[in-house]
Amino acid sequence: MKAAARVQHHPAIIRITHWMNFFALGVMVASGLRIYNASPLFRFRIPPAVTLGGWLAGARQWHFFAMWLFFLNGAVWVSYNLLSRHGRETTLFSPRRDARGVPPMIAWYLRLRKEHPPSGKYNALQKLAYSIIPWVAAGAVVSGLAIYWPVQFAWMDALLGGYETARIVHFVCMAALVFFFAGHLVMVAIAGWGNFLSIFTGWRREPAGPAPADAAPDQNRSTA
Repeated sequence: MKAAARVQHHPAIIRITHWMNFFALGVMVASGLRIYNASPLFRFRIPPAVTLGGWLAGARQWHFFAMWLFFLNGAVWVSYNLLSRHGRETTLFSPRRDARGVPPMIAWYLRLRKEHPPSGKYNALQKLAYSIIPWVAAGAVVSGLAIYWPVQFAWMDALLGGYETARIVHFVCMAALVFFFAGHLVMVAIAGWGNFLSIFTGWRREPAGPAPADAAPDQNRSTA
């Protein structure tokens, strides 16, 4: 058995933006649910205990505070991954390099394939998810602006198909972010305690030298 080596797993900027996104998204969702209750889109309401703001005006203030934090933090995360070698090679999806890796990963997650496909820090399916989610977040921000300032941004409402359609787009985008976050938590739990701690410390213990074949799944299921 080879001794474990302590290696850097997450740069500081990734850890900071990760936890700021966690905070901002939590505030956005909780305050957004309070705003939803004031004028529901569907035939259900959210229990007040899981909402934030206390009343409509308070919820709107929390929601917009978190939105700007989410937007600025997301801009830093996207810029870092676009401009840094680390981001381009380990996080962002490259159709030329990663497209062929998506079907094998889907088959593995569905238990249709026994062996974990070879991958780096993130597999092809994870890269695809990390590359799509900023567009979903952008959709949430744009649709949110359209329904918050429908007069000033009337052209956004028109582009989205009208005010009510913009509300639906906003709800769907936020729901997609929540489902992504929930799936993220599940995959972190599957990956193990060491992977979870690495998003706090930045470091992770991994086998020194080439990993044995039976260790590949644990080594490649990083999702933080």
